[in-house]
Amino acid sequence: MIVKNWENGRLVPGMIFLAALLNGVIYLRAAHLRSAKPGLLTSAWLGALTVGIVVGFSFLLDAAILHEQSKLIPNSQALVNEEIVAHTYWGLISGIFLPYLVIRFTQNLNFRAQAD
Repeated sequence: MIVKNWENGRLVPGMIFLAALLNGVIYLRAAHLRSAKPGLLTSAWLGALTVGIVVGFSFLLDAAILHEQSKLIPNSQALVNEEIVAHTYWGLISGIFLPYLVIRFTQNLNFRAQAD
């Protein structure tokens, strides 16, 4: 199913939608638990980071597929399928967790700048 969606061009938009939806739910849940108001700037930054990370992983996927196909080995399609599945997994996981790490890091930098 993942490979067929990649071949039809629906994998990356689907990953972007899924990662952004999960990040939005996690962000709103965390804001609710902390009794904080979700900020517009943080929400926009979270969405932009999610899209950027998933699109970046799609570029890595395309490069990996071209590399596998250029090897001219007998069963390269099996390796291509494995690359698609692996990059899909890492793209989704990274698209969910890396934006939070970046936001947390920038919050710490902002806090330190205000303290000085």
